[in-house]
Amino acid sequence: MTVPVNAGVDGPRAEAPRARPGRAARAGRWLGAVALLVVAVVLAVASITAVFVREQLLDTDRYVATVAPLARDPVVQGAIADRLAREVVTRADLAGLAREAAAWLRAEGAPPAVDQLLPPAVSGVESFVHSEVLGMVRTERFAAAWDEANRVAHDDLRAVLTGGSSGAVASAGTDVTVDLGAVLETVRQHLVAAGFTLAGQIPRVSVPFTVYSSPDLPTIRRYVTWLDRVATWLPWLVLALLAGAVALAPDRRRGLLLAGLSVAVGLLLARGGMALARDHYLDGLSPGVDSREVAAHVLDTVTRGVREFVTLAVAVGLLVAAGAWLAGPGRLPVGLRQLVTRGVDAAGAGLDRAGLRPGRPHAGGPARRRAA
Repeated sequence: MTVPVNAGVDGPRAEAPRARPGRAARAGRWLGAVALLVVAVVLAVASITAVFVREQLLDTDRYVATVAPLARDPVVQGAIADRLAREVVTRADLAGLAREAAAWLRAEGAPPAVDQLLPPAVSGVESFVHSEVLGMVRTERFAAAWDEANRVAHDDLRAVLTGGSSGAVASAGTDVTVDLGAVLETVRQHLVAAGFTLAGQIPRVSVPFTVYSSPDLPTIRRYVTWLDRVATWLPWLVLALLAGAVALAPDRRRGLLLAGLSVAVGLLLARGGMALARDHYLDGLSPGVDSREVAAHVLDTVTRGVREFVTLAVAVGLLVAAGAWLAGPGRLPVGLRQLVTRGVDAAGAGLDRAGLRPGRPHAGGPARRRAA
């Protein structure tokens, strides 16, 4: 009787050491899967940025479609009108003309109080100029010209992102400027036609309008170059890493659950980082930027596509994780599946009673035909 007892006791003791390597291998596979997921999430952020750079900034049609709303943005329209109106007033030298007029009136015997009448007159002319310029900027003619100018200037943007200047867009050091000289010429003609003949004296000049300024612009140019190179294959690498992580996980369902959550959480963090980077950029704008509000609108417009895609990717990750969890053996997911099954069965039974189940004749239909 002792032999079976010893065999029964020694058997499990002999098998115990063989179970430990299995647990170690399982833990190792989980560790490898998690490592692949971490790398995949990091590269996913880089992949989204790379595709955004190539598809939104370096593709002419999509770039024009991206920046087109700026010409119809009241904030941007107001800033452009302010800049052009100041240029007109400065070039027409209204203040100098007012001083000359005051001197002439005093020489003709006008009382010294005439000096108090000239500033309101100058202010009225400035208001007229600003109103006319703003009205022109708000027209569809200006919006169409804006779209066409951006299409023509797309090569200029590529020059900016790689360093240098070309045509209407220029990059010097840490600033990106748009030359509004052509728009000023249109404004000059519009004001002359409106009766402000002094605008005819304004020469053709360059009117730089700073739309972006950052000390990191040289670094951004290097990143754009690299991102453009990897935009083709990087998304496929991310998908391969995600699939590899799920395949390596000892439990595929849990691996899929972890992959969905990793992508969702990682991109949510990236979305928060984008918001912080936006605030940091706006807080660090140089005094040369014409309008902080315009800079914010330009940045938000250009990056709207990538923000929307990140939001969509987060939603997909959460849906994948939810699907993997609902397929699990836990009490709650099993209960939810049973609840859904009962609901479907009840709906089917209700359709049967109403004679509305697809493929089945309406209740009483054959009998009624036979009775007829």
